[in-house]
Amino acid sequence: MGGPSTVLTSLALAGVLIGLLSACAGVPTEGPIVQGPAVAAGGQDQFIRVIARPPEIGMSPEEIVRGFQEATASPDAGYTIARQFLAPTVAAAWDPSIGVLVGDNAGLTYSRHDQVVVAEGGLSGSIDGSGQYTAAVPGARLVSSYGVVKFAGEWRISSLPPGLVLGPGDIDRGFRTFNLYYFTRDFEVLVPAPVVVPLSGSGLATQLVRDLLAGPTEWLAPAVRTAFPEGTALALDSVPIVEGVADVALTPEILTADDATRQALSAQLVWTLRQLPEISAVRLRVNGQPVPVAGAIAPQPVESWARFDPNALSDSALAYADSRKGLIAIGLEGALSAVGRSKPGLLQHAISLDSTRLAGLSGDRKSVWTADLIPGAIATRRYTGLSLSRPSWDRSGGLWVVDRGRGLVLITDTTKVLVPVTGLPEGVADKDIVAVAVARDGTRMALLLRRGTLVEPMIARVERSADDVKVAAPRRIDSIVTEAVDLAWLDAGTLVVLGTSGASALEVLQFDTGTSRVRRSGSIEGSVTIAAAPGRAVLIGTVKNLYRSSGSSWSILAAGSNPVYPG
Repeated sequence: MGGPSTVLTSLALAGVLIGLLSACAGVPTEGPIVQGPAVAAGGQDQFIRVIARPPEIGMSPEEIVRGFQEATASPDAGYTIARQFLAPTVAAAWDPSIGVLVGDNAGLTYSRHDQVVVAEGGLSGSIDGSGQYTAAVPGARLVSSYGVVKFAGEWRISSLPPGLVLGPGDIDRGFRTFNLYYFTRDFEVLVPAPVVVPLSGSGLATQLVRDLLAGPTEWLAPAVRTAFPEGTALALDSVPIVEGVADVALTPEILTADDATRQALSAQLVWTLRQLPEISAVRLRVNGQPVPVAGAIAPQPVESWARFDPNALSDSALAYADSRKGLIAIGLEGALSAVGRSKPGLLQHAISLDSTRLAGLSGDRKSVWTADLIPGAIATRRYTGLSLSRPSWDRSGGLWVVDRGRGLVLITDTTKVLVPVTGLPEGVADKDIVAVAVARDGTRMALLLRRGTLVEPMIARVERSADDVKVAAPRRIDSIVTEAVDLAWLDAGTLVVLGTSGASALEVLQFDTGTSRVRRSGSIEGSVTIAAAPGRAVLIGTVKNLYRSSGSSWSILAAGSNPVYPG
């Protein structure tokens, strides 16, 4: 691997496939496990440490399986207590780092069939060996089989599924989600790669740097690059923090890097470690000596490298919306100002990331037009289709739109091309794509896909080369949304979805893209569109009115529709 001024070899971090015959375990109110006191993690984060208890004499096969699953919620000392529930040869071979299956809140039911204990429950998602979280489809079920055998007169587990099986509460107590930062293919913008990290063993700073150097997750790898030269590793498997300074000692490979590459790899380190509140600066060393980085002071403050910010939105960027008199601008505090109507008048506008251009649809939603973002601008027709979605700009100036019934279309200054999405779920085709929203870093896009009578939110990666753009491997962002109406990127790692889960009323659901956690807030009856941006209020629109989030409630802004932030 090289840096920004060299050709990088492709990175692929092999993920581990976790079998479907697995289950999830909650933490019951009785049995061989207790909760210890709150312990600080990462300087400020508080979590409940689970204290596992060993097997007791006379436990039944079902109790042994349940006790093992409960004990795996405590990773202390290499799962020493959990291994006591396993037969000796199995205990020595069991590898808990392969991955985690995360169950739902309903817990498990257990049944015994001769010398096999079967545990059944619902699945909310899985975490692979690299820390990447994958949401399950709604209603997914798990069946986990555990062989049991008598050893020294007591039941022990003789066969089991790979990795760990945990419940949502176990994940909340013992894991945290952090971003590892890599670069877009042109080394212009950082891209967050969320990973779920256990709060155990080595310090979090050490874990994050170790994982960063290992490379991006398998799913994201084709869309990003790393500046670290191939073979770079921690010289010592520790990142000590002294008076707020993280001391990162690396192997000599980085000494071969040029100035631009050292700046880029420094940005990856600083942005990754700045998530830990106890770190205020990062020092880079090789063989005990500081590594000089052009344009940077040593140690590098965590505020460094702001020019690579993945959110790519200026502090003065405004929101916009449709009104009877044309396009209106919405200030940071909700103040409205008229932009005016382009010629011809357009609907469902999209605003470029630099806020200099607009795109919009004709009144019949069959053509997309672009124009300068000035009053009375003359618009140019760029594409005509069947039934178009609201457009979305990427940071390269490309304009994406869904031609419903055909698929995803990319419009540039010189071309317009139908871009097939590879790896769509079974039973879903390009014609089933309903809407698109491109992340501001340009490496990922959120899609709404129609599957039967339902519309589901997914995220696909965007793979760019010198003369080609591919959209691939769409993944569900959650296991609860059953009908999505609209969606938008709040920031580089967070999506907001206007939708429903099951029989619930329409609500705003906020998802961190690398975790199972969801934050909910009510919506306004009749809401059809949503807009979001970093540090800005979430906006929703009905067919007649615009609303602005205000804490946990909504305040009406004005008559209008289709709010949008740049992007």
